[in-house]
Amino acid sequence: MKLTLEALHYIDHPTGRFSFFGPLAQLAIRRVLFVAIFCSCLTFSRAQAPAGVFLTDTIEIGKPFQYSLSIRHRSNVDVLFPDTARHFAPFLVRDISIFSTTTGEKGSLDSAVYTLISFETRPTQTLQVPVWLLRTSADCTLVRSNVDTVRLLERIQTQRPDTLQLATQTKVVVLKQQMNYPLLMVILMGLCALVGLLFLFFGGKIRTRIRRYQLYRQYVNFQRSFDRLTRNIRPETAPQDAGRAVVLWRKYMERIEDKPFTSLTTREIAELVQDNRLADALKEIDGVIYGGVYSDHTQQSLRILNEVADSAYRRNSVHLVEAHQEATFD
Repeated sequence: MKLTLEALHYIDHPTGRFSFFGPLAQLAIRRVLFVAIFCSCLTFSRAQAPAGVFLTDTIEIGKPFQYSLSIRHRSNVDVLFPDTARHFAPFLVRDISIFSTTTGEKGSLDSAVYTLISFETRPTQTLQVPVWLLRTSADCTLVRSNVDTVRLLERIQTQRPDTLQLATQTKVVVLKQQMNYPLLMVILMGLCALVGLLFLFFGGKIRTRIRRYQLYRQYVNFQRSFDRLTRNIRPETAPQDAGRAVVLWRKYMERIEDKPFTSLTTREIAELVQDNRLADALKEIDGVIYGGVYSDHTQQSLRILNEVADSAYRRNSVHLVEAHQEATFD
């Protein structure tokens, strides 16, 4: 504005370049310059109208599409874009992508792309949104974008065709298998109910069979380990092998008879089992372990220990069956 006033003063000066014009010509030139300066200032201070454009020509009901909104303005002006909850009717805003402000010779450019959804059935739909320019805290200007139109793509024919033809060939569509969770829950509940009924009517028999199977597995494991220790016993390894065999036998008898065989003496074990052969067999094996006296009777003594364990297993197995029968009759 300073340069403009100086230019006008230069025109009025009698020695200026245009001093040869008359007073009327100078007055006309002054008015033309004022109009030009006013228009240029108004154009420079006024921001361009927002540009709102649908990025597609046609839309479908319920399917997302995009709408671009941009505005070029002076760099010292703040811009407020429209509220997505109120100013996009009849469209619904699903998402928004905001781009950084770019500033150049023509001013600053702000832009955003909105993802919209429409449920309107009108063939053509329009949209115009407001944008606010904040020059100062007390100066706010409302500008509106251009009105853009989009067309609704109709998938359903409003008129029935004159002739209906059945398709002679159809393309098979492979459907993705899905888990039927309600049916799965019914099956699981049925299995739980069946298991409950089985235990209600046959629970005692099932528990007896499970206990007998556990006794059988313990007996088999004992026989395998005991046979491995006593099969190839020799005089030089007899104390160690016989000692391990007796310890294994004591632990098995303690588990199956539920009595402290591992802490009892040889005499106490003989009195507890009440087998005349067991006392002599334990004495023979004690002589091998502590005295290193290996004889032909060592294998026989170990065999007696195995027979005592076998008798204890069979006795407890029969006792389980008898206990179940007594409980059933009661």
